[in-house]
Amino acid sequence: MLAATLGGVACGAATLEIDADSTVHHTSHRNLVGSNIALWNQTWELGDSDLQRYVKELRPGFIRLPGGSWANHYYWNGNGVRTGESDIDMSKHRPDGTWEVDYSGFAPGFNVEGPDRMPISDGFHGAWDVKQLTEMATNWGAQVVVTVNLGSGTPEMAAEWVRWANKKHHYNIKYWELGNELEGGWELGHILPDGSEMTGEVYAKRFVKFAKAMKAVDPTIKTGGPASSNWRGAFIKELLRDGGDQVDFVSFHTYPVENRIRKEEDFFTRAFDLQQATSKFRGWIEKYQPKRKDQIEIAITEWNSKVVEDRITADLMNGLWCAIWIGEMFRDGISFANQWDVSTNTENGGHGLFYFKQFDFEQPGVPQKEMDRMFQNFDPPCIPKAQYWALYLWSRYMGDRMVSSKIDRGDHLYSAVTRSDDAMQILFVNYSRTEPQTVKIDSSRALAKKGVAIQLSHREYFWNFVKREPMWSRHVEPVEIPLADRSVVVPPFSALVVQVPFAGKSMDAVAKPRPPRQAQPGIQLLMPPSTPEDVPVEAWALMPGAPSYSPHEKPIEATLSIKGPGKLDCKKVRLNEAAGRFFITPTGVGKITVTAKCGNQVATAVLDAQPVKPRNEVVWRFEGADSLEGASSDYALSLSDTARPNQQTAEIRLEKALPTEGKGKLLELAHFPEDFPKKRVGGVILDVHTSHGFGRKNPDARVEVVLQSENDHWIPIGSFSLSGKEDGWKHISIPIKDHGQLAAMEWLYGIRLQLVCGKPATGTIYIDDAGVILR
Repeated sequence: MLAATLGGVACGAATLEIDADSTVHHTSHRNLVGSNIALWNQTWELGDSDLQRYVKELRPGFIRLPGGSWANHYYWNGNGVRTGESDIDMSKHRPDGTWEVDYSGFAPGFNVEGPDRMPISDGFHGAWDVKQLTEMATNWGAQVVVTVNLGSGTPEMAAEWVRWANKKHHYNIKYWELGNELEGGWELGHILPDGSEMTGEVYAKRFVKFAKAMKAVDPTIKTGGPASSNWRGAFIKELLRDGGDQVDFVSFHTYPVENRIRKEEDFFTRAFDLQQATSKFRGWIEKYQPKRKDQIEIAITEWNSKVVEDRITADLMNGLWCAIWIGEMFRDGISFANQWDVSTNTENGGHGLFYFKQFDFEQPGVPQKEMDRMFQNFDPPCIPKAQYWALYLWSRYMGDRMVSSKIDRGDHLYSAVTRSDDAMQILFVNYSRTEPQTVKIDSSRALAKKGVAIQLSHREYFWNFVKREPMWSRHVEPVEIPLADRSVVVPPFSALVVQVPFAGKSMDAVAKPRPPRQAQPGIQLLMPPSTPEDVPVEAWALMPGAPSYSPHEKPIEATLSIKGPGKLDCKKVRLNEAAGRFFITPTGVGKITVTAKCGNQVATAVLDAQPVKPRNEVVWRFEGADSLEGASSDYALSLSDTARPNQQTAEIRLEKALPTEGKGKLLELAHFPEDFPKKRVGGVILDVHTSHGFGRKNPDARVEVVLQSENDHWIPIGSFSLSGKEDGWKHISIPIKDHGQLAAMEWLYGIRLQLVCGKPATGTIYIDDAGVILR
């Protein structure tokens, strides 16, 4: 697991300086390991007995409900309106779009949509109701944060929720958030009944009406918002300026890692940008609410590393990021925080704390009764993912008082220190893939000569990127360690909590250590079965039962060898943390055999490098009025009958066009045929022609070709000049040269041609037979 060094500190060791008596922030650390649950979560998910046990063990401080954007769609009480599972009494619909609910009783709520706030078309109102979710969170020992429907609801509806929850059922819900991300066009309520858009001023006025109505029922509650969609904090300034003493906390959401970030170091360092946002918000609090600056809290009611739920959100990498992020929220004085979320799952990973094996609910030819039976009996295993263990480290092994600390000479090393009356709790995160970090602990208060260490590494958790599921997920365990020389070794790519009593205090001040797991060595290789001949492949040597690392012994390594048309990026990989990553680069077509040896353990695997035969696939021929469906431009876009004999083409007219920030879209194509093989996209093709003299009049004009994916909304793959295109049609072919971008094609949703020019451009550009290169 971990061993402290017994001799002198290694050359180049980092030093952690701790001022144990200088408090940075004091709060319940459990407040920062909350999460979200939602009405749409299936009963087999939240109702799973293992999930219930795991969440109770986590001990989250806050659970937010009823779930993201549904908060602006959902009437919490359907009594008198819902007459069945999905039947609605339309006579209860008022002319202003609100609903006449009988609040003398309770029934599961209902969802509305559209400008008239009509019942949703598919009739699905969730697998849970707010009573069930509230009691579930309470049973977990968490406080409930309710996000009130400010988007399509009424102050009366909100006040009755407070009355029902706190006066009738005595749930004692303290925090009430008003609305969810209402600055965004994706939210019901962003477009107001008169057709205008929600602004910060409008939101603040509605907030005051809601908050006054709610506090008239229970003056002890705290109201806040606006649950901004990112840390730019839309509407927060206006709320603080116009909301007066009704504002008890401000809230925002953040998924700070952009999908275009490619370097792992940049992924982790985005966790350190939080202070810019919190400093701005505190400046607004001090400016607009100076008398209450110490009372108004800051909350992050949704967070995760990134928006797109890809492999990273399920990998150990996300767990290490989460451990850092919680430390930064603590350091910046966040009052409470809710990770998003408990159980969201996607094929590639998902934001959820837990993994449930996916179930294909669309099985052609299977009778509906049989599908219903299969669904009812669906009971996949509930497996904690890496971010669950990160939250668990903070909840179970860190303290409530963060103290001042500083780490020197720690490349790729993060630390945060908390303390109790009798002990210190030190978190380290080493995000180097290959290098262990030796750290000398220099504390202002004397420490005991032994402690415990709790580690999260690939030894505890490994995501199988081939099968897209956890290969193992083991409970993190405290292990006793000697600390005579005050130095520890932090393994590569790991989070490590070291608990150590103050000198003279007993080991009762730290977690009870458990015996190390018995080593059961056995090596194996993990790699995909095949790859295109021109794409490097990630592969892993695995030893799930590798013995614990000792700094006085040689590292456990696997020696790699290769046969066939390929080469390795390294000859050895470290296995002390149960997994070592390497890459295979094909040099041709055929079978590549990789062998890993560690002692008398040997593993072999075969990779099939397959030939790449690109072919062009025309998708947009621009024939007929409907051929521009899904196409858009910042300029005059139409169909032309004159640019090509007997054919129509796309025509874009420019009149002194000068691209500016947020404008410059020459043509965007976003309508792909059903079942189009997006995974195979390897570039863009199109035919281009310009009006007479266009190149002479606009010599610097060119077009940047950008692919847009849910994984990365801006993927530039190349450009071409518009000069010389007036002499005839030119075929343009731009392949993706960066193979790292190919993985994003699975979520491709658009091709964007961006005009680039230094001077205003005038003339006409014709485009025809646009499509893609399929690999």
